[in-house]
Amino acid sequence: MSIRNFSAQPVSRRRLLGAAGAIGLAAASGASLSGCSDPTKDTNTAARNSKAVLPTYVPVELIKPDLPGSELLMPGYYAYPKDPKPVFDDPPGAGLGSVSVMYTTFVPTPPSADKNAFYARLQERLGCELKISAIPSDDYGAKFQTIIAGGDVPDVCNFPLPTPDQPRVMNKVFADLGPYLGGDAAKDYPYLANIPTASWKPTVSNGTIYAVTQPRALSGASMYTRRDIIDQLGANQEPKNYQEFLELLTAVTDKKKNRWAFANPTNMVMHLKMMLGAPNGWSESGGTFTSAVGDERHREAVSLTAGMIKKGLFHPDSASIAYTKIRDLFFGGRVALTSDGYAGWDLFVRQLGGGEKGAAKLGLIVEPKHEGGGDAAHFAGTGFQGITVIKKDLPEDKIKKILNVLNFLAAPIGSREHLERKYGVEGTDYTWTDGLPALNSTGNREFMDLQYITDAQTIVGPGVKAGVDYQHAWNERVTKDLVHDPTIGLYSDTYSRKGKQLNKILDDAQSDVLFGRKPMKSLEEAYKTWRSQGGDDIAKEYAESKNAAG
Repeated sequence: MSIRNFSAQPVSRRRLLGAAGAIGLAAASGASLSGCSDPTKDTNTAARNSKAVLPTYVPVELIKPDLPGSELLMPGYYAYPKDPKPVFDDPPGAGLGSVSVMYTTFVPTPPSADKNAFYARLQERLGCELKISAIPSDDYGAKFQTIIAGGDVPDVCNFPLPTPDQPRVMNKVFADLGPYLGGDAAKDYPYLANIPTASWKPTVSNGTIYAVTQPRALSGASMYTRRDIIDQLGANQEPKNYQEFLELLTAVTDKKKNRWAFANPTNMVMHLKMMLGAPNGWSESGGTFTSAVGDERHREAVSLTAGMIKKGLFHPDSASIAYTKIRDLFFGGRVALTSDGYAGWDLFVRQLGGGEKGAAKLGLIVEPKHEGGGDAAHFAGTGFQGITVIKKDLPEDKIKKILNVLNFLAAPIGSREHLERKYGVEGTDYTWTDGLPALNSTGNREFMDLQYITDAQTIVGPGVKAGVDYQHAWNERVTKDLVHDPTIGLYSDTYSRKGKQLNKILDDAQSDVLFGRKPMKSLEEAYKTWRSQGGDDIAKEYAESKNAAG
């Protein structure tokens, strides 16, 4: 392969803990794996995973940001370079012929390449046919089960987290990428090496790297607002305590106008936990791990959310509404606040009209402390959206070329590859306005959210200056006092095998309380059941994994 070199000073590589604690969604691997001996019994130990060598981090900066960034804070950009140069001299997929890719999408499936200039240009730049199956997020888990059970595995696909028996599924079905990405070997793929080390945590299994990460900011989940609706109502966009937050939700709810405050009760519980100072997922003290569900502040957050639902502040379909439908309600002004990943900002702006118009409609809330007195400590994100794996037993040359295709998809801002990956074909999919590329109606229809395969390090913008300043200021506030989940980077075999069924015990009990079907004590009873059926084993295994890492 031929890649243009850009000077960058490498930083010292850090060894991080192995496979992420979030491991266990139902992959239908049982039929093909349960009858054989477990080859990962000795390879997927906590000690081995803790010593796995992750990619050497070599930062690349093709253009200087307008607002500075750091390890935690995303840099901000106001403008896009008008005519960025390509950073690949040759198509990275030349000689592959075709590559099949299955990934999770959160937007309508785009037209095929023969009807989609965006798709056709991507294939032209890659030098190969890209056979994409973009699966709606709500259906992806079932689809993954089917391909594992049937053996019809694509060359590249998202690996759902959690997945039962992850080490065995990785070992049997997907390629060991350690020889290609471990340590300095990653320098052969400089834009993958440009992804911060923390984002690689979930890619480790069996003491090596099995996946390419989809990097995300550590600022975590965001509470978006329809700022335009809130301003029209004269409501308070920046509540200083829980009572003012509740007043905001009440002010935007108007059943006669088919508008409600929120539609995702589970995420509301999470945001209220921040306000109450609860742990992020788990807490750890003296080597002992405790699920946040056992914390009284978690129960209080559930109780407060149940009260909101009873008051009629949530959309009537909130008990069963699909994730993509919540976004549609938000875009249509049927809910005035929603919780989503930070990477969704640009998509939200586009859906709200684009440019200054779209940015002016969108807001972000910094959660206040419940009783007031400043910003609440914000829950840190994991540093990744998901992971992407490559099919096992492909020829080494093909694996390298596929990795170079993923390297292409991670090219950062300042490259032609980044511009076309985000906006498609100039004049067909987008036009330039005030120094910014903007998708037109064709571009919105043809848009391919390739960031769910892999992507460059997350940034703020480029965008309207006021919008970039607004986002950057929000990120500065929430990253000052992040609360991390101490299990990120730790592995629990029990969770990989039983995580789905154990989570269901807690999820069902919480849902029953939220919608008034059962009293709060049922949540406490469910927690006891969760502990006895495997929760205590998970906590023990997290502790063992941490101790193995030293």
